[in-house]
Formats: sequence, structure tokens, C-alpha cells
Amino acid sequence: MRHTALCLGIAAFLLGAALAQNPAAPPPDGRGRGRGAPKKGPPGPLPRMADGKPDITGIWNGFGGSGQPGADMLPWAAKIVEERRAKQGAEDYEARCLPGGPPRAAPYHTAFFATPKLVVMLFEGNTHMYRQFFLDGSSHPNNLKPTFYGDSRAHWDGDTLVVDTVSFFEKSWFDFPGTPHTKAMHVIETFHRIDYGNMEMDVTIEDPGVFTKPLTFHRTTTLEPSFEMTEYVCNENNQDPGHLDAAYKLDSAAAKRKAEGVPPPAARKPPAPPSGPTPRSPEDGKVDLSGVWVPTSTLLPNDPPYQPAAQKLYDERKANKGKDDPERFCLPNGAVRINPLPYKIVQRKEQIVLLWEGNTHSYRRFFLDGRPHNLDIEPESWTGQSIGKWEGDTLVVDTVGFNDKTWLDSTGKPHSDAMHLIERYRRPDLGHLNVELTIEDAKVLTKPYSFNRTFTLAPTWELQEYVCQALLDGIYE
Repeated sequence: MRHTALCLGIAAFLLGAALAQNPAAPPPDGRGRGRGAPKKGPPGPLPRMADGKPDITGIWNGFGGSGQPGADMLPWAAKIVEERRAKQGAEDYEARCLPGGPPRAAPYHTAFFATPKLVVMLFEGNTHMYRQFFLDGSSHPNNLKPTFYGDSRAHWDGDTLVVDTVSFFEKSWFDFPGTPHTKAMHVIETFHRIDYGNMEMDVTIEDPGVFTKPLTFHRTTTLEPSFEMTEYVCNENNQDPGHLDAAYKLDSAAAKRKAEGVPPPAARKPPAPPSGPTPRSPEDGKVDLSGVWVPTSTLLPNDPPYQPAAQKLYDERKANKGKDDPERFCLPNGAVRINPLPYKIVQRKEQIVLLWEGNTHSYRRFFLDGRPHNLDIEPESWTGQSIGKWEGDTLVVDTVGFNDKTWLDSTGKPHSDAMHLIERYRRPDLGHLNVELTIEDAKVLTKPYSFNRTFTLAPTWELQEYVCQALLDGIYE
């Protein structure tokens, strides 16, 4: 793995401290535009989607130019920036593995995954989460709950994607110096893919409670067609540095919560699944798995056939009643364990993205472009490397390259780094998704272990922002 040993939270802390000394300065070399980003991307014509709009799909270097010109701030806001500069950014939320809300740029890569009705922005760094830009003509919903990433509605202005975002969590940091904002902050981002390998971004931030005039700045990025993003788990390595805890002045309740973890989220009652025929993708005629899906059960139906050492470990975890459950400490569930909160599938011919609402609010990607597994990219990760193919109307997903840190369910069922997972996704009708899972693991199982899961469609639901670390730190009010 290229950077699981590096704690991005601490990297962000150090970079934030550097930029806080001069908010107008550009980021250091290699920062804010990906590692070693070229100044010019590969040439070629602008790709377009089936509807004729530019296709911004691809893996891009982080947007350069994240150091913006000095903002014209009201006195109270300027005072806060000075105070945060004096503390060298120790209160930066990104240093605590919390999301750096838009338009903040991370020093790693970003993937765009575009469809005619939705663009998903996948982050490699920061908290390895995602944003959604809704292109379905909808407006911002009423009574929005403030979130780190806000609510983003988008439209096309010619060949430029215009993204309008509101309803931000007031405590979040949208830049490295820690410029404050109010609940009224309004962000407009434009994404213009000039040609095959180059894209521009312009940002306008309006917040009359902070700025005397709108803050604007320009960024650029380049495509990396031969690059693949890896999994980044910030708090896997960010073990509560003393200077950060001191800055936050953790009280006894917070210290207890950080020692014991947070309880699992409560499930919401899903709507009745709709009836109707199985939908198919207009792109290639394959079964369309897209939608927001709610699991009917999260526990495995029975115990795997464990070898004695693995059975002993499982018995110890059950006796401890989940005390060491990685989910309680905001670590990923992996590819087998699921959360009671909904999941969302976004589908293209060459790739499928599975978005999680709960746990770490992250994602999995199923590559359908014929590539083989390549564990030289990342030999071990929490979610593994997933390669998919269609067998008739069944999507078969083959995943390898796991670490041994996740639990198969909340009771503590273990696996090893030799786990090999096969999933078979079938959508028999409009409202149901069936997944058959088979686990092979010669280090801990006496034979392959198979079981089935069922999900129901929630056509009126959309994923909500769930940030486990904010609960663990007591950030949410």
C-alpha cells in the first residue's frame, strides 16, 4: 500500500500549519494537485456521455491552486483565523480524520464517476468519502440538516458543470487556514473539462456573515489514465495525538466515548419495496442494479466452519461483547459486513460504485472493464480489490487483497488476509436485490462458506451524511 503508513490527518495538520502562516501562498510542490502531478494532462478529444454532455469520469490529480488570495473578512472572522494560526492549526478537523468540506482540496487524487443524472466525486485522501452532485433537475430540499459536504445540485451550462452547494456544518473547515463560515455559506463550483486530459475549476464562496464580498479562486487538474486510487483509512494511523487532544480539551465524557467507541446506528424503517419488472441499462442492456438499497438483515445466518484457532478467537470476541469491534472506532466494515443503514449503487458499463451511508460513509468500486487483479497496487486493504463480470443477468464480483482486521459481522466472526470473496448480484424484479456470497479462506475455514442476503429498494430515499468520527469526537450537537 502506498500510503496507509502515512496519517493524512497529521499531514493535513502540518500542511495546514504551513498555509496558516501565509493563507495566500500556493500549496507546497506535490500538494493539492496529487503526488507529482504533471502541469499538462495527456492530449486527446473531450469525451462525451450518451446524452452529449462532457464525461468528466476519470481519476484526476487533486485540484491545484488551493491557496486562494487573501479574503476580505469581517473583523470577527479575521480574529478567528489569527487564533487558529497561533495554534498552528491544531484544531483542524481534518487532522482529527473528519471531512474537509468543499471546496477544500486534499493532497491526493480524486475520481469523478459521471452519469446523466448524477456525478459522484470519490476522494482518495482525507476521509476516503464521497460527494454527490444531483443532475436530475431537483432543487435543494427544504429543512436540510447541515453536513460537512452540504447538499449539491448541479446543471450544465454548455460544456461546464455548475454545482450549487448549501447547508454546511458550521464548525467545518473548508480551507487549511481555518477561515470560518456561517450556516449561510453558499458555494458555487464549476468544472470544465477542456479536453481529454485537462480540467479547470472555478469556485465562488458567498457568506455575508464572514466576507465583505464573494471569495473567488481558480484551480486546475490533470487526468491520470494509468493511475489507480488506493484505500486510505485516516484513523487507522491517527491515534489521537496528544497535541490535538490538548487543543480540544477533551472532557471525561469525551474521553470515555473515545475509549469505548460509539454504538451502531439505528436502522430506519424502509418503505415497502415497489413492484415491477427488472430494469435494464440503456447503455448496454445489462440488468440495472442502480438504486438505494436497504438490507433486510445484517447478521450472518449461521457460523462459518472455523478451524480451532479461528473458533477460539471468535469465542473470545463474543465473550468480550464487541468491546474491540473496529466499527465502534470508526474503522471500515470491509466487503462482507454490512450496516443497517442504506447503500446506493451507481452503474456504468465499465464500473459500478457502491456507496455506503453508514460506517465510514465510504465506497467500493467494481471494475467491469476486463482488467485482472493487480495486488501490486495494493496487496492488503479493508475492502479488497473487486473485479466484476456479467454471467447472463448475474453480476459476479471477485474480490481479493484483504487485510485481516475487519469482522464478518457484529458478533466478531474473523477472517484472514487470505480471504477470497465471490459475490453474485441478482435483481429479480424492480424492488429486490439478492446477493449470494461465498468466502474461501484456507487459513481459518475448513471449507468454503456461503450465504445469501436480500436488499429492498427505497425509491424515495437518498443517502444521508453519516460521519462516525464526528460521533466519536462529540462534534455533532
